[in-house]
Order: sequence, then C-alpha cells, then structure tokens
Amino acid sequence: MKTLITFLVLTAFWIIVALVGCLVAKRFKERGVIRCCVILTAVCCWLLWVSTFLMQLNPLIGPRVDQRVIFGMMSYWENSYVINDDEDK
Repeated sequence: MKTLITFLVLTAFWIIVALVGCLVAKRFKERGVIRCCVILTAVCCWLLWVSTFLMQLNPLIGPRVDQRVIFGMMSYWENSYVINDDEDK
C-alpha cells in the first residue's frame, strides 16, 4: 500500500509540474517551445524516477557475501544480534 501511495503522489507531482509549466508558458511569445520543453522535462524526470523506484522495489540481484564475512560482521559490530547488552549488566 505504501508503494502505491508513493507512486501516485510522485506521479501527481510531475503531472502538476507539467500543468503549471503549460499555464506559465501562455504568458510568453514562444509558448509552443516552452510548453514542449516543460512537458518533455516533466516526462523525462518522471521516467528517471519511476525506473529507479521500480529497480529498488524488486532488485534482480542481491549482495553475495561469504559466510565467514557474515559471522565476522555479527561478531564485531555492536548492533548485531550476537552481542547482547543485557549480559554485561
């Protein structure tokens, strides 16, 4: 549900950017060129965002770590599950 809300909010944001740009373009002489640039900018920014968002949503490859490295990280890092602060007290 959070994913859908995030997607819809940011899609609406880029649609609003394009619409505001089109409305502002009416004030200028070259409104066709400005409107085209604003819409193209909004579409390209949205495509960049949505491709990054979808790639992070379901990554194709994950990190590959040796089992000894994982044990070392768990042993030496203070916030790991192996070290318990309650035992020291």
